Amino acid sequence: MVLHKVSTSPFIHMDLQQCLARLQPSDGLVLTQNAVYAVLDPSLTSLLADLRCVYLLKEDAQARAVQVENPHVKSIDYAEFVELSLEYTQVMSW
Repeated sequence: MVLHKVSTSPFIHMDLQQCLARLQPSDGLVLTQNAVYAVLDPSLTSLLADLRCVYLLKEDAQARAVQVENPHVKSIDYAEFVELSLEYTQVMSW
């Protein structure tokens, strides 16, 4: 069980796409910093909907005026992110 943390914009870097290609069914995904913009792209939104555990750092989304309207993406705060990182056996940053 790996928690993947992506922080770069999906419109500038390929980190999110490379991460999605390597995700296993038991893995989780956290979108932080500019990666929160992924929820605005319809093609990425459909990919995220297929995943089991997708999280969005609430503070980063608010700082970028990004509204989460995808029921498959859960907004979390920093404390919840720390809890998640302890639940998974490994955290991988992209």
